[in-house]
Amino acid sequence: MSGTPDAGRKASMADVADRAGVSVMTVSNVINRPEVVTEATRAKVDAAMRELRYRNNLVARSLRLAQPRQIGYVLPAPDAAGNQYMDVFLHDLAGACQAADRNLTLIPQRDTEALMTVCEDLYFGQSVAGFVISNVGSDDPRPVELHRRGIPFAAYGRSGEAFASPWSWAEGDAALGIETAVEHVHERGHRELAFVGANRASVTGVERETGYRDACRRLGLDSSATGDRIVSSGSDLASGVRIAADLLDSPSPPTAIICTSDQLAAGAVITIQARGLAPGRDVAVTGYDDTPLTSFGPVGITSVRQQSAAIAAELVRLVITRPEAPEHVLLPPTLTVRSSTDPDA
Repeated sequence: MSGTPDAGRKASMADVADRAGVSVMTVSNVINRPEVVTEATRAKVDAAMRELRYRNNLVARSLRLAQPRQIGYVLPAPDAAGNQYMDVFLHDLAGACQAADRNLTLIPQRDTEALMTVCEDLYFGQSVAGFVISNVGSDDPRPVELHRRGIPFAAYGRSGEAFASPWSWAEGDAALGIETAVEHVHERGHRELAFVGANRASVTGVERETGYRDACRRLGLDSSATGDRIVSSGSDLASGVRIAADLLDSPSPPTAIICTSDQLAAGAVITIQARGLAPGRDVAVTGYDDTPLTSFGPVGITSVRQQSAAIAAELVRLVITRPEAPEHVLLPPTLTVRSSTDPDA
């Protein structure tokens, strides 16, 4: 029967909507804003909730209070290589919540179905006002499912729908960040570049590569955009060491290496120094995210700095205000210049 959950699974709002023959948003309105729904529709939804023993039944109407003071953050899966930037972002997100008189509730990453159950429990149980999700992938099911269930959220990052997505998101302008790094080393006299850390599994990864290719095309650096100068890899330090060695051993080595993470950039610096070369003077290196790793050791790494605190504040605002039309916010990054691109280093 339509709207009947599998054995052992709690009924969801989508099950209620199927049983009643209405949309998920209509079910949400019956629970939270019954005054905007016709009496006949309310009766159908109420009957479906009773039949399915749905936890948000008629009693939930009497529990409608002011917006809860908690905002849920779905923690990204642990990164074996470490991710100092996301650690900083978590602190900035907590600060943004406090500035908005809210508190942050941390939710461990789970499979999509289990996560949606947790989110429904927290939101429709009036425990949180909404959610922030991060590390959004091209085909990420989480924003799709949250939107389908009528649960307020804001995404840190774009899915494949990008500016056409019916939900709000905010992130740094990844293409602009890489373009800025390319322009910087070009101004320092470099004409043979390489791009390390290409990753087309995420929209952000695609945007970074697009920024690199566009900047090379605009500056006439055609040889820097060939296949052997754009290297796919993870973001860890060991990959930076290995790839930099391969690039320097190639028949036409680059004089500047643009990396998509500070770990990769640090690995490249290690290889350059091991060859008796000077980072900055002989081979320029740039990283991404301006993490504490950029200032570890005698060589400071030039790095693209995202507006982490501003991104966090935008995400909190989007959860609290719930704009009628989805907002898509791109914040420009900046470049922190250090000795790894200094020709006099």
